[in-house]
Amino acid sequence: MRNNEERVAAVKRRSKDLEQKRKKNQGRMICLSAIASCLALIVGISLVMPDVAGDFSHDTIDNFAMTASVFQGSGAMSYIIIGLLAFALGVCVTILCYQINRSEYQEKAKKTQKENDND
Repeated sequence: MRNNEERVAAVKRRSKDLEQKRKKNQGRMICLSAIASCLALIVGISLVMPDVAGDFSHDTIDNFAMTASVFQGSGAMSYIIIGLLAFALGVCVTILCYQINRSEYQEKAKKTQKENDND
């Protein structure tokens, strides 16, 4: 039979476990929502980019006079921009997920350290 102190300690442990599970699920949801929003942004930009690039006339592209001649007059520039944006968004999502994983790891380390200190 447990005494009151053991019951209180068990309830506190259980509440900490539930809180950690909630934070872990919240981190996963943040990561998934970031991935979904990045994919939506990439798809949106890829749908709009050919129209935007097609609207440029050759007179307004004088600012791009130093670009390689292989990209002039073709839609390849829009695909290059989309690729660069996709890469940048992928890097951002990777960094976000890494930070979430690292914070979870630090929380686990703190928890185990507290448990070791209590024993």
